[in-house]
Amino acid sequence: MRESYRIDSVAQGFADEFLRASLTRQRATLAAACEAGLINAGVVEPVAHNVLELIRSGSSGTDALRKELGGMVAQYDEEYFSRSDEVGRVDAEAMEKFTKARAFSALSYALGEGDDWVEALYEAVSTMDEQKPMIERLRAMLLT
Repeated sequence: MRESYRIDSVAQGFADEFLRASLTRQRATLAAACEAGLINAGVVEPVAHNVLELIRSGSSGTDALRKELGGMVAQYDEEYFSRSDEVGRVDAEAMEKFTKARAFSALSYALGEGDDWVEALYEAVSTMDEQKPMIERLRAMLLT
């Protein structure tokens, strides 16, 4: 286990709360975070929704699937950087690419385990303009 997590920069102590929760609560919270990230990012690619179902079922997917997700992250990140360089700033189109990259990254991490799940939460939360309400919903899920 690592000493610090990126999610703690958004919500101090959230990683520890998540890691102390039962596996059932962790998985439900992880799936909810990834789903919210996909919705917020406007992801419509069928692979994303298939991966979400794998996450819900507890499957880790295949190496080929993780590679495909990595390719999607790289593609959207490249489009984000290209667009930002092209217009000299981060505009709405660039942000759309950024949020899609983060949503796919969340899915990729969610197919892992332990620390990867905490990174998945951070990536999913990163798709949101207003992160605090999402963190509050996820914290509530850990307690119910």
